[in-house]
Order: sequence, then structure tokens, then C-alpha cells
Amino acid sequence: MTAKLSCGAPNFVPWDIEVARINFGANCGPVSFAAITGKEVCRVMRHFLHFKHSPWTNLTQMRRALADAGFMTAVQKCAFPNHGVALVQWLGPWTEKDFFSRWSLAHTHWVAVDGEWIFDHTVGEWQMFEEWGKVAWEFVSEIPRATGWRVKYSVEVSKVNLAASCPAEVRDAMSLAPC
Repeated sequence: MTAKLSCGAPNFVPWDIEVARINFGANCGPVSFAAITGKEVCRVMRHFLHFKHSPWTNLTQMRRALADAGFMTAVQKCAFPNHGVALVQWLGPWTEKDFFSRWSLAHTHWVAVDGEWIFDHTVGEWQMFEEWGKVAWEFVSEIPRATGWRVKYSVEVSKVNLAASCPAEVRDAMSLAPC
């Protein structure tokens, strides 16, 4: 993770996490999106149309939601973003042969990241990386056969809503970062 000097945690914490969970089934994906974009969870659910059929958010769906909301993104494997969301992979037998296999996605979790701060919907507040690491290990201890965790993908999210003025083809081409 890129170090960033800061005076304190990011100010925005979505107030409606539980309301969105009850009404829309919101979980780590939409809540992380809301935390990093500074929006209420109930308001961002319109970008997660797949929730009508499946309450899971993969990388493609997250990028689509961010693009739909007018944000530019850049994807990187195996690293935290400086400002964006990260898909954490819980390690276990499902990742031993192929870390990036589709069947390992059932054991993933989205968090928002802003410099050295992480927002996890299960905690409901921004935490320093080291503090969140303890939360991650609590997850690992509760998942049968899990052995640890790693970042699978990071999605760097621009703070400025520049993407709204770009055609989708240009926006998609600009956002693909090499592995």
C-alpha cells in the first residue's frame, strides 16, 4: 500500500449501512463504493443492478458501477489502491492452485481504502491498516479451512468526476492498467 501522510481518518462514513442492508441487501461491495465516493449507500444501490439477481459484486460489476457513477478507475492486481476499493481474497484450498480462479470469488470481501485508512462495512468506521489487519484475521479464523488473506484486485478511483465527460470506449481504454 502506498504510504500517505494524513492528519486523521477520512470524514465520510455512510450513515445508512443498516438501512441499505435491510432494504436492498447491501453488503461489502456497495458499502465500500459508498464510503470511497462519499455517497449514501441507499443512493448508490442504483449502480448495482445485479443485486436484483445476485448479492455478490465481482471486479467487473464494481468497475461498471463506478463508471456508471462517472468515476475513472484503474485496476491493479495484488496491491491496495491509494484511493479506491480493494477486493480481499480469503486464502484456503480454493486459492492453492490458481489465486485468480473464478471459484475462489466466493471467499472475497470488498473494503474502501484511502491512503493508510480502510473502511470495512462490518466495522462501520475507518481504521488504520494495522488495526483493520486484526479484523481481517478475525474473518480468517471464522472461515472453515481459511489460512490467511491477500489483496486480489485494487480499483483506484479518481476523486474528480472526470469520466462523465468521456465516451465509454475512451474511459474503458484509459482505465486498463497492465498487471
